[in-house]
Amino acid sequence: MFKLIPKIVFLILLFIFYKNPESEVLIFDLSDKNIQISKTSSNADFTIFGFTDSKNSLVLKVKGPSQKVILQKKKKIIGMWSWSKTGEFIYPGLFHYYTNKDDEEIDFEVKKDLFDNVKLIGKDDDNLKKDLIEKKMSLGLFLIKNNSFEVINKKMPNFFKIPIKLPKNSPEGIYTVSLNIIDSINNFESKKINIKVSKPGLSSFVFKFAHKFSFLYGLFSAIIAIGLGLSAGFVFRKYL
Repeated sequence: MFKLIPKIVFLILLFIFYKNPESEVLIFDLSDKNIQISKTSSNADFTIFGFTDSKNSLVLKVKGPSQKVILQKKKKIIGMWSWSKTGEFIYPGLFHYYTNKDDEEIDFEVKKDLFDNVKLIGKDDDNLKKDLIEKKMSLGLFLIKNNSFEVINKKMPNFFKIPIKLPKNSPEGIYTVSLNIIDSINNFESKKINIKVSKPGLSSFVFKFAHKFSFLYGLFSAIIAIGLGLSAGFVFRKYL
């Protein structure tokens, strides 16, 4: 807790010296910018600390690195079945929204933003987008959590914190964290802060190796598959 005191003091000083009476103030910082996802702990991976004098709706966004999925369709060519590319999805590997309220206006803005961030290249199909969003939500990779801003001290209600717990299946990489004020006129976004998310253990090594050395990873996977196939054939011939 003591290591978070300088961040809170920084927010207070920033508010005092840079306060503009004609504009709303929205500032925040993070407890940590190098996040290692724990598979056992249920505690928050990091915490957002912030200050605002705005009475409008607020949305914190945690956005993971982009991922891509190829869409294919099975069709018959010269009597043989094959797959042809029909399009591709590009979307954040993780997209979490944390709001300070629970009302129809903020829900509409959040759902619209989530829908707009799922890009479908090829034949546009809203149903495909909805299916992808529902699947990612079931895995915890897409999340909308209302009323998640916690007051740090009742005597200073403008200061808040938001504990963030990332799911175990979160992708590694660089994430962006941003804070938004939403009203009927403007959609003001605060600065973006980058954080690095990593995983301990063998799964992290395999993930990094597969992405940095994709050709070698594919080659080793093919060799292992062939080896397992030959071994299984040998066992069946010998014992069956």
